[in-house]
Amino acid sequence: MKTEQNEMMERNELKLVGFSIVESLNQVMETMSVGKLRMELANRMEEIENRIGTGMYLLQIYPQDGHWTPDVPYRHVIGCDVAAFGDIPDEMTTYTVLRGRYVKIVHQGPESQLAATYDYINKTYGVRPIDIEYWDDLDALESESGRIELFIPANR
Repeated sequence: MKTEQNEMMERNELKLVGFSIVESLNQVMETMSVGKLRMELANRMEEIENRIGTGMYLLQIYPQDGHWTPDVPYRHVIGCDVAAFGDIPDEMTTYTVLRGRYVKIVHQGPESQLAATYDYINKTYGVRPIDIEYWDDLDALESESGRIELFIPANR
């Protein structure tokens, strides 16, 4: 497993179509709800109009007061990037992330070792309003060649 801080970058607005839940990290780990929604989205990608590419995003939107522990519920959005919102498939929702400046960090290795990358991020960047993960190849997520791109808001 390897963590790389790649670059500071400006990201354009991101439009997503997919699923959204509000659960704590401990609930997600217990129920595997994000993984289940990721698989459901993978099975239904063809239903999404104006989809860009084959990858998926996970947004983790933390409480606005900055108080977070593994027991505090927060919003998880699992979605596909779209050029524009078309007809939204049943049970799916939309979410827009505004344009902004981010630090791009790459986790190379199994997704099961992602906690070590988040430990680095938490120690380096502290409390943040959102984390963005991008999964390009779902089939490789648990392999040594697995790659997850993370985008952390840059200090304003």
